[in-house]
Amino acid sequence: MSGKHVYSDPKLNTRLDVNGSVYVVKEGEYNTKSGLDYMIVENTKTGEVGMIFQGTQGQKDGGRDIITDATLPGNIPDAQLEAANDAYRAMSKKYHIDYVGGNSLGGGLSNYVASNNDVKSVTYNPAILPDGNYSQKNPDITNYMSEYDPLTLGERSAGYLSRLPGKNVIVNNNMPLFATLVSNHTGYSDPIDIDGEKVLIDADAYLPVGVWSGTILTGGKGHKIDVNPDNMKILADSMVSKMKGQITTAQSHVNHAVDIVEREGSKLDDRRTQLTTSFDDLLGQDAFGKVLTGMAAYEQLREELERINPVGVKTYEAVQRIRMAPVLSDMLDFISMHVFSGILGIAIELPLLVADTISKLDGIILQLNALKKGAIPMLFNGIDNHFLSDGMVTELKEHYKIIDRNKDVLTNQISTFGMQVKYVSQELEKADKLLTAHQKVEQVSAPPVTSNFVLKESEAMKDGMGKKQKLLDENYRKFKKSALSSLDPVIASFGSSLQQLDYMVDDLMDGVGKLRSALSFAHIPFTDIDQNARQALDDAVREIQPYQIALASVKGAVQSLRGGGLNAVLEAYRPYIDTALFDGTQFQNVIALNKASVNIYESSKMVFEDIKYQLSDNKAVAVEALDKLADKVVINLAELIDQLKRGSIDL
Repeated sequence: MSGKHVYSDPKLNTRLDVNGSVYVVKEGEYNTKSGLDYMIVENTKTGEVGMIFQGTQGQKDGGRDIITDATLPGNIPDAQLEAANDAYRAMSKKYHIDYVGGNSLGGGLSNYVASNNDVKSVTYNPAILPDGNYSQKNPDITNYMSEYDPLTLGERSAGYLSRLPGKNVIVNNNMPLFATLVSNHTGYSDPIDIDGEKVLIDADAYLPVGVWSGTILTGGKGHKIDVNPDNMKILADSMVSKMKGQITTAQSHVNHAVDIVEREGSKLDDRRTQLTTSFDDLLGQDAFGKVLTGMAAYEQLREELERINPVGVKTYEAVQRIRMAPVLSDMLDFISMHVFSGILGIAIELPLLVADTISKLDGIILQLNALKKGAIPMLFNGIDNHFLSDGMVTELKEHYKIIDRNKDVLTNQISTFGMQVKYVSQELEKADKLLTAHQKVEQVSAPPVTSNFVLKESEAMKDGMGKKQKLLDENYRKFKKSALSSLDPVIASFGSSLQQLDYMVDDLMDGVGKLRSALSFAHIPFTDIDQNARQALDDAVREIQPYQIALASVKGAVQSLRGGGLNAVLEAYRPYIDTALFDGTQFQNVIALNKASVNIYESSKMVFEDIKYQLSDNKAVAVEALDKLADKVVINLAELIDQLKRGSIDL
């Protein structure tokens, strides 16, 4: 809803199909000047009503403006937050709203509304809220955050999670590819094509949903079900309707990865396109990189910093008029001269400090340009068409042969488990109708004994990519060391200038406030001199306030990069960089297909862990047998996941 449908501006009475549930659009506000867009939807079956906020407008045209959320942490204007709150309260008088939701900026608005009202909020990759006190224990707020979303990667690495109210759930549903960058944020897009294989990248494609609870599993232990005929039938139906399809898809992805390794052999790391060492190509598509390397983002920040200059000039002129007006100056003689001189002095010094701050910003850009020539090539040391030696290719082939066999064993095991559950369910249906539900379960015999489904251990790739992974690690260590040594000092200098600018603007605001307060007592008959003076100062305050907010946001963003912050951000974005190193190679396709299958298997593992938990401690012969079978599935899933991870680079 929040990651896809709301961005299409659905009209009144439009029916939206979401995972088998149908929603009808009751109302919608789109393309508003304020940017506060939302829709009201009703579930046709349950009658529940939701209010879904749109994210940034850029989502509608391919997500080019997703950096709007991440450029300045917590940059959602207070006015927009309050407007969202007002809109919710207005709509809640018209409808009984059961929940609010949103993605990106819309998620931030949703969480703000839920923090101030008695309503649930469910978000996907939400923007953080402005600095404040928010409860991470708020049971009404759940934030689903995808593993490689550029926005939440930045939020987490910069230490901003305290500004996300409620519970955060990390969802492993995507891949660190630039081709999936936008969908990693919104959660929805068309399947991507990897060497002819269609790979689903929707947020809800393979979520670990509990068989009986219908909720997303997060690894905790929920309430135990009553093991009865009805619940056994639910399990049997689930194995057919969902689990079988997921495992078959994972099997297909692994098959394709195996085929590529076998087919390409020593050409696995050959590049069809020339390997670029451009920093812009590596990082320029995501939020963090756009801020550092994008000219538009640089110009936007520069203009924001310079916006105070004309305000300072107006303030200077207004104060000078007040100071030079004989009647007003006589009436305000109780104000010490240092207030006047302080305001005038700041107004004169302000452009100089702004220029110095922008000069420091330019210093960061110069260092980044130097990085492109110096540090970036370090990432590509040894990453060429001979990255995979003949010996490594031989090992990969042997390893993927074992994976190929094991994934078929696991697929058969899960399929057999489904048949055994179906057997128990059908036996329960045949049971004596006079028996109670528990008596029926106790009397059903164990399902037929089957194969042990033992996976074969791979003697290859014992330490994963081994020396090649160490090469990637060492390259990244050198790159990061160079980046930090060159960027940390200029970022610190820029931050210091921002701090001084912040202090100066606060002093200006304080002085104007004192002068305006004094003018409240000035009433000159037969003239509007006093009224005009008050109006001029009010105008100055109105223009200075938003600058203060923007400046605080910029200062917060820069502060987050200091004291280890830049190091954390570089580490957070490393998976994108590592996969980009193999752009244009078949090995990148192997990495992607491998990751897609691991995502599915890990989701399936969580589901089977929940099945095992629900069936455990039941002494009925049939249930006890199924519990042991589920445990074996969990063990084999864990082993296959480990083997798949060993056959790729660390992500």
